[in-house]
Amino acid sequence: MPYTTCYQTFIERVVNSVYLPVTSSPVSRTIRGNFTATMNSISCISSSVRAVGKFTSNSACRRLIQRTESYGLCTMQLVHICNMHMSNGRGSQALQLRNVTEDSLDVINQIERYRTLSNTLPTGEAYLKHMPANGRSQTLHSFNESEMWNIVKNTPNGVSISGIATLMGICVKIGMDSDSATGLISKLKQECLRKLNEEDVSITNLCLLGEVVYRLEGASPLLSEVLRSVSTSVDDDLMPLDASHLYTFFALIGNQHLNPHLMTRLSRCTERLAHTLPPTAISNILNSLAVLQDEQSVTLIHRLRERSTLTMGSFSDAELAGILRALARLSQCDARFLYSLEHQLVNRIEECDPDLISAVMEYCLHVRWGTSVVFEAVAKRFVQSAETYSTAQIAQQIVAMGRLNYLPSCASEMFKKLESILTSRFSQFQPRTLLNMLHSCIHLERFPLNFVSRVFSSAFLQRLEVQGHGVDRKALAQLTQLHMCTLLECTFYKGPKLPYHYHMKKFPVVEDFFESPVDQFLLTKIHHPLCKVLGGRNRFSIGVFTQNGYTIDVEICLDEEGLILPLSEWDQTHKRIALCLDGPDRFCTNTHHLLGKEATKRRHLQKLGYMVIQIPYFEYETLRTKTQKKQYLHQKISHAVSQCFS
Repeated sequence: MPYTTCYQTFIERVVNSVYLPVTSSPVSRTIRGNFTATMNSISCISSSVRAVGKFTSNSACRRLIQRTESYGLCTMQLVHICNMHMSNGRGSQALQLRNVTEDSLDVINQIERYRTLSNTLPTGEAYLKHMPANGRSQTLHSFNESEMWNIVKNTPNGVSISGIATLMGICVKIGMDSDSATGLISKLKQECLRKLNEEDVSITNLCLLGEVVYRLEGASPLLSEVLRSVSTSVDDDLMPLDASHLYTFFALIGNQHLNPHLMTRLSRCTERLAHTLPPTAISNILNSLAVLQDEQSVTLIHRLRERSTLTMGSFSDAELAGILRALARLSQCDARFLYSLEHQLVNRIEECDPDLISAVMEYCLHVRWGTSVVFEAVAKRFVQSAETYSTAQIAQQIVAMGRLNYLPSCASEMFKKLESILTSRFSQFQPRTLLNMLHSCIHLERFPLNFVSRVFSSAFLQRLEVQGHGVDRKALAQLTQLHMCTLLECTFYKGPKLPYHYHMKKFPVVEDFFESPVDQFLLTKIHHPLCKVLGGRNRFSIGVFTQNGYTIDVEICLDEEGLILPLSEWDQTHKRIALCLDGPDRFCTNTHHLLGKEATKRRHLQKLGYMVIQIPYFEYETLRTKTQKKQYLHQKISHAVSQCFS
């Protein structure tokens, strides 16, 4: 059994790692004396492990781990002993000195977590004192559920709710049967119900119990009782830590189990606390609100965002990354917050966690915030240390720069580093992650031809397919646009082509990933002046679909002499003009910089033979009179026509 082996190894290593500088210590003499002969004694194991926790250093552990023996101790017994003595963390440090499976470490980490949350569960001598009279001489094999229950019942002043929740969580983790009506877990649940009805339980302990119960059995009468107790505890005296625990608990169980009135009261109480919340609480609450998607908490979200702006320097890298991802899910964007973020990131970017950099880039992409200060710093850090990034972190940073159409000053060094990483780690990238990254590169006119040939291979395309569903429409459109780049912009490319059945005839409109739809408000304002300039509505067409997948906002056709053709004579077209009516959605929110997808679309339309005319909203909206608008459109179109026939 892997868990038995893990905990057995833990006992072996901790006991064999005892290093006591004070050789006259009673504990030292006991352990160094006749330890092997008395190994089956529960009191000896307890005192030995406790001694290790008090006196052993990591260096001593490394020097003295030599012996290994088999004691045949069962999982439940070892977990119980480990749980009593792992509060100072030395045991887990000793455990990590040798190879241990992830599953085993996960169990130990969970036990440490539950143990840390409970300060009232009796430990050490308290457990031994209330065991049966002959318990000290019994082996651990005889330690069963009945004895564990007797310890709970016979502890002076009883075991608190948090202690019972801790023990219940440990029992679940080690695989005890939770469905048995006479089992330990069933008795613990009954004891919890009794205490909830007879005692005032703190919010922190209610949240701990609720989390354990929900993970154990989901929605249940005990969970309903916990929520009832929580509802009566949420009032004006709510503490910041309690608010954080409540939101974390509610995010776990989901909206379907929550009373809307309770959420409203909690939101109002937390609003009053917003100015006193510590950084960890702000991060926890925002992440929980992102999970809950509570529409009634808009004011609370705004106050938490403002508090985050003022205390930006107090957040750890992990907390700030969590806040950014939560705000992105909540679609929250504020200029003051972003300016504060720019200042903080530039100051700490050389030493911060790469995950924070990725979170910043993801957030900037989500809110379409083009910031040269941040992007230059990120590109410089990428050149210096991209080898230490994970494949996901590399992709997130490149994708954000590509889609926001920002080419840093060190672009040549950055893309050389990217090419080096792709050469050595190509197979480590997930197929869709790699496709997203390579597709974003073309927005910056950086064409990854060395890797496009590998993307078009049958082996990669098979990896890209979702089992039973083939390649999704977004991936197909990305492949099609990559293929179009090789035809239109890299005519010297002679490598493999994309198989025909992977081509798309029209780019999907989902998420506006390849082109933004025309701004209807801008189209309405331009329509009448355009009719006057061109000589009627039959001189242009709106929303024209091209054979290469793009949609043109307004198309105008010219004959060989440069005259505008009516729709009925478009079969005699000699030259085409594409009017791009660029609304706010086609630019970064803080600049007049076109997004990457729009810049790529214009380049491709020009390669396809169109004369592209941009009508940006920020220019057209400055025009006040009809005469000014007609003159503006006339100058734009006449200049394009003269260029076509010059």
